[in-house]
Amino acid sequence: MKLRLTRLTSAAIGLVVGSGILAACGDDGPAAADDVADSVADAGDDLDASDPDASDPPDSAIVDTTPAAPSCTPRATTAVPAANFFSDISDASGIRVGNYLNPAPAGIVINDHSRLAFGDLNGDRLDDIVMHSLFPNAQAGVPFEHLVFLNNGDGTYRDHSTASGLRDSQTAFFAFGDVDNDGDQDIFAGLDIQLGGAQSQVWLNDGNAVFTQVPNAGVGGVTIPAAAANAIFFDYDGDALLDLFVGNGQTSASAPDWMFKGNGDGTFTDVRELLQNNGAAPSNGSVGCDYDNDGDLDLFISTYGVSVQLGANILWENNFGVFTNVAVARGFASLPGGNPWIASTGFGEDPEPGKGPGEYIGSNGFGIDCGDINNDGLMDVYLTTISHPGGNYTRMWSDATQVLINGGPDAGFAFTDEARTRSYPYNEGDVDGAMVDFDNDGWLDLSVSRDNKYESGYDTLDQKAWFGLMHQQADGSFKSVGPESGINEPDAVNIASLIDCTDGNTTCPDGEACLANRCRIPCSDDTACTSPEICDSRGFCKILATMRKAQNHAWSDIDRDGDMDLLVGGRDTGGGRPNFLFRNDIGQDNRWIGIHLVGDGQTINRDAIGARVTLTFAGVGTAGGDEHLIREVRSSRGMYNSADMRTLLFGLGDRACDYTATVRWPDGTTVELPAGALTDERYHTLTYPDVVSVDE
Repeated sequence: MKLRLTRLTSAAIGLVVGSGILAACGDDGPAAADDVADSVADAGDDLDASDPDASDPPDSAIVDTTPAAPSCTPRATTAVPAANFFSDISDASGIRVGNYLNPAPAGIVINDHSRLAFGDLNGDRLDDIVMHSLFPNAQAGVPFEHLVFLNNGDGTYRDHSTASGLRDSQTAFFAFGDVDNDGDQDIFAGLDIQLGGAQSQVWLNDGNAVFTQVPNAGVGGVTIPAAAANAIFFDYDGDALLDLFVGNGQTSASAPDWMFKGNGDGTFTDVRELLQNNGAAPSNGSVGCDYDNDGDLDLFISTYGVSVQLGANILWENNFGVFTNVAVARGFASLPGGNPWIASTGFGEDPEPGKGPGEYIGSNGFGIDCGDINNDGLMDVYLTTISHPGGNYTRMWSDATQVLINGGPDAGFAFTDEARTRSYPYNEGDVDGAMVDFDNDGWLDLSVSRDNKYESGYDTLDQKAWFGLMHQQADGSFKSVGPESGINEPDAVNIASLIDCTDGNTTCPDGEACLANRCRIPCSDDTACTSPEICDSRGFCKILATMRKAQNHAWSDIDRDGDMDLLVGGRDTGGGRPNFLFRNDIGQDNRWIGIHLVGDGQTINRDAIGARVTLTFAGVGTAGGDEHLIREVRSSRGMYNSADMRTLLFGLGDRACDYTATVRWPDGTTVELPAGALTDERYHTLTYPDVVSVDE
């Protein structure tokens, strides 16, 4: 069923043209293009009460102003169980084909494909998966490799790596976007190292997830450094063609960021001059969101290393297509205090001695995401860092992971870190981070991949390298639920139970041999091993403990049951390691709605990147105000372009049914969906400007 909804043109923001749903449409498909054009003209004409055009019928003749009956039934929110609300479906899903090489080729350094992302590559509204090997292999003479898995719709995937044409692209990560507005996802493939003349690339999709490289795409060359660490597709100039931001540098280099204007055919034009005063920095992660509510996407950049420009993060504020770094003014560049883990007087409590804004030591930043944590209609920021709590002066003052709350217009849209007051647990190894409402209670939670490099100095679980999941509580604090979630199994196996044979004693139990200094089961493939073990490339069964030492991670509703499932990159811990896929077993128990936005490719980019949907619940917010649930369409986030589901998913929890939904398109057109226009626990498609359908 398709419906035409109330629309507010950019010339009439704040004036409701009608409050109901246009009749007709029925099962005949979307309204014809000329009907849409007529609707636009009528809306503009209706603004003038003296319009003499008798051919325009009055609103009362074409609009049913009776609000639709709510299509939902409120119910109590199902609480998060004490344990095991995610299930490991990695093997059953089929996503582990070729994740690591066994036996490993000579010279391989990291035996995994742990950079990864979700993206709908064949247009079936089911998110597919891409996985990438890491740069140390390429530097050691083992080429980059990319794995592609297509979603079968039943929780399983099929290997499409070779058929996609992408397997052998000598690049490090992908950003997805419909650069030619033909309805499918194309790819920017970024290269993060100097590699024998190789360059970043653009690949066009034929609609069936088969890709062809664009020659001379304009995103690589002798003047452009091979140091791409992340990338964002968005339309900065409003011409309905996707443009490209590239954050350069990452953890091992420092370079200026880059901007490219999309030409609509897969080629791009260098417009880096739009980034004002763009100095060299190690840009390690990026995300785009409209933090100042002015209708365009701004760019948040996480930088790595307090030894370069004091580790100051970057906020490229979009001002009509010209970008200015306002990170210092907004409190995003660095924090006044130091590492809160240190008990010494002053650290994390008072400003760094003798310093002020723009002078404080910043962070070793990694992942970054944005979303409205407190449902006040303002986009907040989650920034994950590796902050060292000891050693030299800069380490002691480097910023820990941050939960940055937007102060809004009264505070000049400045951010305040509330990680400590919201009980976010400190961990020295935080890398990739995301915001997600995993249980659909209507409040954003936080997820974080963690490295184990520094964990030996800590005793508690939250300071170890288990995957972190922070559930937002009713008071706004975060409760760590990762260890019990089913994503991690810290007690499932006991490595200490392996018999040590380093002293030359090779007397091992039957079926075992002394391998790598311990008694282990020999193997040539995984069939000889018992879950949770895999066959290490060194020839023995290795314990596969979920989910320590993760790399990138991404969220998507892979089975379309209304909750976000989790894909995690299993960073190699020696001998090879596959990736992990976890099914969400709690979110579908609570109420939700999904909205997929589609641009027309003429006024709005087909991906609708930059569009925002707001659900407003009157009178139930802070101090009796309205509560707002906001989601924005974006291309990617974080380090090396983790990408989540593009469709917007809202958890509703126990909220009432009489909410309104407002869609703000990138050109300023606003569409209001009255109470009852959306059906609980169903996905919808909203096509620009105002046609909505309930997905089958």
